[in-house]
Amino acid sequence: MTIKKRFSLLLMAALLLTGCEKKEQQQAASAELFEITDGVTFSGVQVGDGKAEFIDAYSDYTIQAAYTDTDSSYMVMSINEIPYDKNISTLIANFFIDEESVTEDELCEENDIEYTELYDLLSSTDYLRAHEVIYRYLRFLWEDSVITDIDSGEFNYNETYEVPKQET
Repeated sequence: MTIKKRFSLLLMAALLLTGCEKKEQQQAASAELFEITDGVTFSGVQVGDGKAEFIDAYSDYTIQAAYTDTDSSYMVMSINEIPYDKNISTLIANFFIDEESVTEDELCEENDIEYTELYDLLSSTDYLRAHEVIYRYLRFLWEDSVITDIDSGEFNYNETYEVPKQET
């Protein structure tokens, strides 16, 4: 299994683990949200900013947090309850299906599946032949209540699973 597939599986596992309980309705994020220009996010957050700037910029999105100094998985946390004073990583992630931003809830509803079936859907050959599936994320590293690093990335499921979308 390639590193890219393993990382994709790890992120998907974190996503699935966060969906077991009922949560607030997530807002789908635009593609621009995941852009960083000269070290500044689309929402104006940068290294050196703190809790107030982060909350102002991202309070409408589902935030996942993980401790970076222990073996910890990402878990959904209230943006106001995240322990920013600890060594943590926060993550905002979103799926894009055929270039349209969708939440996990919307994917489940549109495909009449349970949340636990989402990974099977998004990695299935039939689904990937019919759709372009991209998972985008924006990750912040925190130490002593200050953002110390920001990065963004994406995983193209069609490339990862080597199933190109078939044009119709």
